[in-house]
Amino acid sequence: MGAQAVARALAPFACVLALAVGGCGGGDEGLDGAQRSDRAKGEPAIGAVEAPAIQKSLLGDGATASAGDAQSYTPKGEILADSGFRPERDGFSFENYGNDVEPENLTTASLQALFGDDVCIGGNGDDCRLTPAAKRWMQTENDRMDGGHCMGFSVAAIRMFTDKLAETDFGADTPAGLEIQGNTDLQSSIAEHWVYQDLPRIRAKTVDGTPTEVLQKLADALNSGKEDYTIGIFMADGTGGHAITPYAIEDRGDDRYAVLVYDNNFPGITRALVVDTANDTWRYVGGTNPKDTDEIYEGDAETQSMVLLPTSPGETLQPCPFCQGDDGEAGEGFGAAVGSKKSYSQITLNGDLENHPHLVLTDDKDRVTGIVDGEFVNEIPGVEVQQSFSVRNWEAGPEPSYLVPAGQDIGITIDGSNLKKKAKVTLDLISGGLVVSVEEIKIAPGQQDDVALSGDGHGLYYATDGTGEESPEFYAGVDDGDASYTFTAAALGIKRGATVGLLVDQESGTVLLDADGADTADGSKAWFALLVGKETPNATRMWGTDELRLSSTRKEGAYFNYRDTPKAGRPLELEVGPEDGPFRTVEAPYQE
Repeated sequence: MGAQAVARALAPFACVLALAVGGCGGGDEGLDGAQRSDRAKGEPAIGAVEAPAIQKSLLGDGATASAGDAQSYTPKGEILADSGFRPERDGFSFENYGNDVEPENLTTASLQALFGDDVCIGGNGDDCRLTPAAKRWMQTENDRMDGGHCMGFSVAAIRMFTDKLAETDFGADTPAGLEIQGNTDLQSSIAEHWVYQDLPRIRAKTVDGTPTEVLQKLADALNSGKEDYTIGIFMADGTGGHAITPYAIEDRGDDRYAVLVYDNNFPGITRALVVDTANDTWRYVGGTNPKDTDEIYEGDAETQSMVLLPTSPGETLQPCPFCQGDDGEAGEGFGAAVGSKKSYSQITLNGDLENHPHLVLTDDKDRVTGIVDGEFVNEIPGVEVQQSFSVRNWEAGPEPSYLVPAGQDIGITIDGSNLKKKAKVTLDLISGGLVVSVEEIKIAPGQQDDVALSGDGHGLYYATDGTGEESPEFYAGVDDGDASYTFTAAALGIKRGATVGLLVDQESGTVLLDADGADTADGSKAWFALLVGKETPNATRMWGTDELRLSSTRKEGAYFNYRDTPKAGRPLELEVGPEDGPFRTVEAPYQE
């Protein structure tokens, strides 16, 4: 079909969409994005490619994330836009999977490919040793893939289709011919492309709006070839994020359009997402049963629960969202840190995929962001909800990450109201070369624990609401020039309602382990175990003590400056006392 014929075919479609968003002119006006035909020229008709043999087993015998068998959708209306992508050839022949099959997810090489050598503390390439922030960010991202790798499937397939990624490097002439079992390079590549959804440049260029507006943008892109998008969708309650690959649009008549997609939960076939421009709604049946409401994705002009995530902004070296930055603008230099003017704290709760509590954020005006009574609420200005496009089988999904702008004081509740049984979770704060975590948090059904985030993002205060004694564990890591430091502190046997905190001041190099409120069950001093590590390109050193006692009644804390750590063999001196003194010195011996 020639360019003029394509334009004529698209004219009624484009006019309907334009009317829906505010008017339509005569002729071919406004159809600049609809003049492309070269990309789809010569491609076989939709459904004409022979479907590959589907790999029912993923990374091990019997391991599958299949949602069941489904028939391929066959369009009957006029095709108004077509990129030339075909799921039978350009999609993978194996299904989306989670972490239960133990894939090779992000690696040190993955982080270097994304952000450059600044993620290393000494060494590079195969010799790179990740900074604490890089290591924890990678672990957090890998944990969030437990819900599935759908975003990675979509982006990797798109990049192979556009010759930005060579499928031959992974063992076949087409994506459909690739094997996943034992193919750790491909597994890691899919994980690396899953991360696109969390890259600042991708988020900045994500397209949202009403279903009609999103459809028009997608039609323009499919025809112009100027950008390749992944569709991100959520269910009506904001949960169940899923990523699918659009490649064509069909006119079904009566102001209804089918977006033809490759869904990585259904390899080798075409699926259809339907947009009704008259009512400005969309609907997608994510499973095999169109009557099963648990598998229905839908939205309208108000929910705006369908978005387009671009591919090209992720194809260059990225500004690092977790590296220590300066006051420069984010992304001005490839591989540069996100500057402090655009910095934020990323807050993530990691736990069991199906049984985990929710995070609820509250600001000083009692505005709330988080999952409340089963639905997303986002009232706090400036806070971004970073939901995961991960769904593989509509079972459950990871908790979203929250991006809190620097300088904003936030209260956090770990809310176990939804739990069916006890859960164990980790809360991570990652911000500008710093990671602070509260680990081994045990939450029972109905339990609510409070955490405070200081506006400067330097650390966390944790208050338990559990029954009996608890032992919250803090971990912190900081990047500091040519060295990195780690701090592990466990509060042993503190009673219900006790509060402990770990703060790291990167400007002064000071660490505070705060026991104000950390009463023990028997009324004695709070008992802490502390381990401090320093790593440079040439050496690793460690200091520790399990005999650190801090008085809650005197509001004592333990202070030290990590930049003043002594030479190997000498003890690290801690200053212990209330904020205004007096202080006593406690030694943490060098660990051989």
